[in-house]
Amino acid sequence: MPPMKAEPLALLTAAEPPARRIPAWLLSAMVHALLLFSLAILIRETTPGTMPEPERSAGIVLTQTSHQQTRFFSETDQQSAAESSDVSPTDSVQDASASERALPSADQLPVELGPMLPGPDATSGIGAATDWADLLPSAGQLTDGPAPSRSIGTGNSTYLFGIQGEGSLFVYVFDRSDSMNGFEGRPLAAAKAELINSIRMLSSTQQFQIIFYNHDVTVFHPNPSQSPRLMFADEGTKDLAEQFIRNLPATGGTQHVPALRQALLLAPDVIFFLTDADDPQLTARQLEDLRRINRGTVIHAIEFGTGPFIGGDNFLMRLARQSNGRHTYIDVTRLPARSN
Repeated sequence: MPPMKAEPLALLTAAEPPARRIPAWLLSAMVHALLLFSLAILIRETTPGTMPEPERSAGIVLTQTSHQQTRFFSETDQQSAAESSDVSPTDSVQDASASERALPSADQLPVELGPMLPGPDATSGIGAATDWADLLPSAGQLTDGPAPSRSIGTGNSTYLFGIQGEGSLFVYVFDRSDSMNGFEGRPLAAAKAELINSIRMLSSTQQFQIIFYNHDVTVFHPNPSQSPRLMFADEGTKDLAEQFIRNLPATGGTQHVPALRQALLLAPDVIFFLTDADDPQLTARQLEDLRRINRGTVIHAIEFGTGPFIGGDNFLMRLARQSNGRHTYIDVTRLPARSN
C-alpha cells in the first residue's frame, strides 16, 4: 500500500472556519445594563415606607425595685391586683375626706398680714430734709411719663377732707407754718386729726410718707439709720406716725416747692397737699417744673382759707388740675374748736 502523502500545514489551517467573537463594546453594554437593573431592584426593595410596618400594641408597665431586683407589672397584673384588693371605692372616698379634714379650713388660715410684711425697722421712712439732696435722684435724671409701678396688690382708698385718694402709695405734704396757729389753733388741729384718720384707713399692704414743711422740710423718719423710703402702713408704723404728727408744732414761714419736689421724687400714686398760704403763690414756671418731674402722681390740693370761697383760679387749683387731682376749699372759721 503506497504511503499517504502528508498535506501541507498551511492547507489544513485554511480549511477550518474562523471563530466568532462578541464585540467588546457590546459585552460592556450588556454587563452595565445588568448591573443597573440589579441596582434598581435593590433600591426599590430597601426604600423606607415601602415595607408595611407590623402593628404594635402599647401599654403601661409599672416597675417595683427592691433589694436590687426589678419587677415589671403589666395592665393585666394591675387589674388583677385591683380586683383582689380589699379597698373599695367607698373607702377611697373616705380616705380623701379624711385628708381634706386634715388640712386647715379657710377660717383657720391667718388673716393678719402685718407679721408677713416688713416691719418699721425693715421699711423705715425718709430722712430729714438735709439728707435728701444726696440720696434722691435729681430732676434731670427723671423722664416724663408714668413711673414703674411699685404697688403691692390692687390698692385701696383713703380720704382727706372728703377727697378720695386711690392707690397703694401715698404721700401727705402738710403746711405747718405759723399761720396754721390762727383761730385758736383750729387749722393745725383739724389738719392733724384728718391726717391721722387718713393714715388709719390704710391697709398693711399700702405705703405712705408724711412731709411737714414751713421754710424747711420735716419728714417722718423713725429710723435714721435706714435710707429714705415709703413705709408700710402696719399698726406699729401707724402708731409712730401718730406720735410724730401730734408732737410737731406750727412755726416759721412758707416754702411750697421743696416739699412738693421731694414728695414727687418718691413717685407715689397720690399726694395730699394741704396749705393755708396764698402767699407766696407758685409761679407758672414752678408749676411747669413740678409737672415735668411728675411721673404720674395725682395731686389733691386742700386749701385752708378765711371765709367763704370767692371763686377764681389760683395756683392750688392749677396744680391739682395739671395732675388730674381735685381741689377743695375749707373755711377755717367754721372748723370745730380745738379739743384739749
